[in-house]
Amino acid sequence: MGALNDEEPRAPKEAGERITEAARARAYGDALDMLFDATCVIDPELIVLECDAGFARLMGKDAGDLVGAPLPALELTGSLEGQPITLRHVAALGRWRGHATLSRPEGETLSLDTLLVHDSGAPRRMHLFLRDLSGPLSLQVGDVDHKHALTQVSRLSALGEMASGIAHEINQPLAAIVNYANGCVSLIQQERAEDDVLTKALRSIAEQSERAAQIIRKMRAFARRPDGQRGTFHLTDLLRDAIQVSASQRRRVGIELRCDFKADPDAIVADGIQIEQVILHLVRNAVDSLSELPSEHPRIIDVTTEDSVDEATGHPMIATTITDSGGPMAGDVEVRLFAPFHTTRRNGLGLGLVISRTIIESHSGKLTYLGNADAPLSGPSFRFTLPTRPAPIRP
Repeated sequence: MGALNDEEPRAPKEAGERITEAARARAYGDALDMLFDATCVIDPELIVLECDAGFARLMGKDAGDLVGAPLPALELTGSLEGQPITLRHVAALGRWRGHATLSRPEGETLSLDTLLVHDSGAPRRMHLFLRDLSGPLSLQVGDVDHKHALTQVSRLSALGEMASGIAHEINQPLAAIVNYANGCVSLIQQERAEDDVLTKALRSIAEQSERAAQIIRKMRAFARRPDGQRGTFHLTDLLRDAIQVSASQRRRVGIELRCDFKADPDAIVADGIQIEQVILHLVRNAVDSLSELPSEHPRIIDVTTEDSVDEATGHPMIATTITDSGGPMAGDVEVRLFAPFHTTRRNGLGLGLVISRTIIESHSGKLTYLGNADAPLSGPSFRFTLPTRPAPIRP
């Protein structure tokens, strides 16, 4: 077989095209400059041989006063063989990475990220790199860490809101398992246990057990799954799965669910667990609203999908709309729908819509409140959009 696309095999690059040691050193130097605020070179006796302006600024002294003088005292964090670690300890190691504190002349104490490495030349020298942990780069890193922490907290908060509904969903298959098992015991005791009857009952027990296990797996996956693990899904499948999870709650309240899935194709690239959580939250909000209506009031939820287009980019989208017959939403509630910790639910945390909007926006879509629907439903209507996958899903 020939080369792909009938291209001629590429000849290896000449040595002159390869990166030079000088270019590599410059690149590494630029990287260190971005990662650290201050640099100095010291000898084995911890005398400063040279330093940059960042080091002088960090120490609160002129560079001329630092060169040739002992390195200002850095208190390293940690221990070595049970003893407090010092610069002389780490100098003997040849390289070290950790944290240190520095007391500046004006009395301020700084926390520093510290890197110490030996060079391979002679005489023996060590390069000390320092980063002020209150500096701009550290603030950016801290901000990223904070966002990740908030994401996890939001996910766990959403689990709190899901707990009540999930308990109902699990109770149903567990109750079915108990009923089937008791029926088998009763038939055996009455000596009426026929093989086909017992087989059918045992299969039903296995099916209900798997259903309960699937609910638990989805809950655990939502709690533990990190961001960024996405795959290709049919949105219609995600809608059906999420709607099925709410089935017992809807039946208990006597709600009619009407689905009209018109979007074609409906392939998306997404975190399926997160999209199901958005759908489940919007449906459960509608169920909670309808459960408070008088028994004679129609209790209906409409779920529809249709093809759409992103107005800014022109990219094909799928729009999913969830509407209920719960009646108009009050104006003061409407304006604060997406405000964190604002909720009209007795046990709600006020984070569901905030988290749902964040999830949809992280998938390059939008979650919006359309207002109160026209008659006959006349209730709140929410819509979220997601970009379609360019190519269909292969079977």
